[in-house]
Amino acid sequence: MVAMVSIDLEKFYLLLHPRPAYVIGSGVVGKEANLMAASWVTPLAEEPPLVGLSVDVESRTYELISKYSEFTVNVLPFEKIDLIYEVGSKHGWDVDKLAILPSDPGEVVKAPIPRSAIGALECRVYGSIEAEDVVFYAGRVVKAWSDPEYFHMKKGWSIHNNPIPLHNWGRGFFRVGKFHRV
Repeated sequence: MVAMVSIDLEKFYLLLHPRPAYVIGSGVVGKEANLMAASWVTPLAEEPPLVGLSVDVESRTYELISKYSEFTVNVLPFEKIDLIYEVGSKHGWDVDKLAILPSDPGEVVKAPIPRSAIGALECRVYGSIEAEDVVFYAGRVVKAWSDPEYFHMKKGWSIHNNPIPLHNWGRGFFRVGKFHRV
């Protein structure tokens, strides 16, 4: 048997990385809006269609989701990784992140969707759980779309032409390079 190493509980989530790096849109385009990078996103249910998102309680995104009760989850291609990193490393209180990643409102919600997105979920807040440092939002997906060059309903995201940036906490970003069928 392999000897196991104890993981510091303050860093338990490292066992769950790498994870896709998404851009979350919040607020109302043309009024007050923000973008943030996030990897703490997960599907929750099919009926109703729900996605979960953790947001720091001291962030501009938290303020805007709390105020407008909607958000977007956006997939940008790996080629935009520098911009994803930039919106993830600056505070929405200090910087207009829509100037970094020009965006338009969704078709159903008014939260921003970056023009360079290759997939997006438009969500309305369904419920939330408060922790000490984050709020976990359950969002009801009201619209979903993708670029057919990279995503197919029967096959999912292209593995051979995989565009999705993965965040490997503390070690930067990468994308999948090889597929193994089981």
